[in-house]
Amino acid sequence: MTRPRVSATARGAARVGTPAGQADVRVDSRGVHASHNMSVEAAARRFGLPVPTRPQKAAHQILSNHRYHVAIDGLEQAAFSEVSGLSIETETMDFIEGGVNDRVLRLPVRSKVGNLTLKRGVVAGQKLLQWHLNIVQGYLDVRNVTITVYQTSGAVLTRFELLQAYPVKWSGPQFTGSGDAVAVETLELAHAGFLQVSQ
Repeated sequence: MTRPRVSATARGAARVGTPAGQADVRVDSRGVHASHNMSVEAAARRFGLPVPTRPQKAAHQILSNHRYHVAIDGLEQAAFSEVSGLSIETETMDFIEGGVNDRVLRLPVRSKVGNLTLKRGVVAGQKLLQWHLNIVQGYLDVRNVTITVYQTSGAVLTRFELLQAYPVKWSGPQFTGSGDAVAVETLELAHAGFLQVSQ
């Protein structure tokens, strides 16, 4: 086995010669630094120093709350500044078992989903209001809603598919002569449930 040739080049630095060539190695209070054809790990092993660890990739992706897109069937412009109300709640029933006095069993009975609330700046056209007016006039206009969440790289992280959604409340913007805030309309949707589709 050919041993490397080590020659000092400067304070805290060395040049290691190997059959494959040479590598500049610098040792300081922060550890070992190498360049050219020698890795930092290899340089640390040759000098008998602790091998630096590499940051591990997260096992699970974390949802970011500002990278999303909402798509509603039949609506071309559905850019919303705020989405809330994705929830499932399960009701329970207390069951008292004869002879058991130290506890009460709680059994799941039925589950229900919460209404979805969408907010956005008012744009040309009243498609959201018209959708609710269809419900007011007795026409059950149900549509599927898709909420897509993206990673920082732009790849799709997960999707929420809301089934058979329809408006139950529409709130128009508030106007004031002394204000300069963006006019916002709010739409609240009831739906039959949602599915989370992971990528």
